Amino acid sequence: MFKSSFNYINLINKALDGSWMKNSAIASNIANVNTPGYKKETVSFEDALRTEMNLNTGVKMTKTDDRHLDPYNSGTIRTEKVYDTRYRVDGNNVDVDVENAELAKNTIYYNALVTEINGQYNRLKTALRINK
Repeated sequence: MFKSSFNYINLINKALDGSWMKNSAIASNIANVNTPGYKKETVSFEDALRTEMNLNTGVKMTKTDDRHLDPYNSGTIRTEKVYDTRYRVDGNNVDVDVENAELAKNTIYYNALVTEINGQYNRLKTALRINK
């Protein structure tokens, strides 16, 4: 029970890290909305989280060709610049309305994760009190 609980807590922790990085990228985008030539930053941590979830289930993947992606090193969360769009003549591609909507969505997601991890810790505390 405890091993699966701590694996779940570690997974939520990784999701919190990704959500925090995404929040920082969105804040940077909003701060640079009027900077000529600025390219917005994005964080896609959902793929890294899915990879982490697959690693925790015990499903082993084998790399059979050098051209295949390595399933064990793809779980890193990183910030990337978006160069393929342009909204203004000065080259800036930040749409403040889209960024504010993403910020609201990410804030709700982060708060839900915090609530979930708090609930998990409370369940563990209750289980430890019962077993005394």
